[in-house]
Amino acid sequence: MFHDCRGRERWANMPRPARFAGCAIMGLLVVGSFALLFGSVTMLLWNAIIPEISSLPVITFWQAVGLLVLARLLTGRFSHGHGYHGRRRFGRHRPGMTTPEQYAEWWETEGEAAFRAYNRRQKGDDGRRAE
Repeated sequence: MFHDCRGRERWANMPRPARFAGCAIMGLLVVGSFALLFGSVTMLLWNAIIPEISSLPVITFWQAVGLLVLARLLTGRFSHGHGYHGRRRFGRHRPGMTTPEQYAEWWETEGEAAFRAYNRRQKGDDGRRAE
C-alpha cells in the first residue's frame, strides 16, 4: 500500500553491475558536492583573511581544494576508521558471545582469571611494572 521511500525493492531487483554503477555515480556526486562546498568555503575564508594579515596571495578554487587534500594527508585522516565509536559489540572477537549475559558468564568462568594473570605478568612482585 505504501511506497518504500528508500527504494529497496527497486535496488534489490537490479543486476549487481547496475547497482555498483549507481552507487559509484552517487558516491562521485556526494564527493564532488563536498569538494565544491568545502573548497568554496576554504577559498572564501582564505581570500578574506590571509592576504589581509600576511603577504600570502589570493588563491583559486582548485588551490583551496588542494589545501584541503594536503591537510587531510598531513593529519592522516583519510580513513573512516573501524573503531567502536563508544559502542561495545559483543561477539565480534569471540564466536558464540553475542549478548552481555554471555560475556558476564565468560568473565566469571575464565575472563577475570586471565586478566589477573596478565596483570601479574605485567607487574613485578612489588607491584611495579616489570622491565
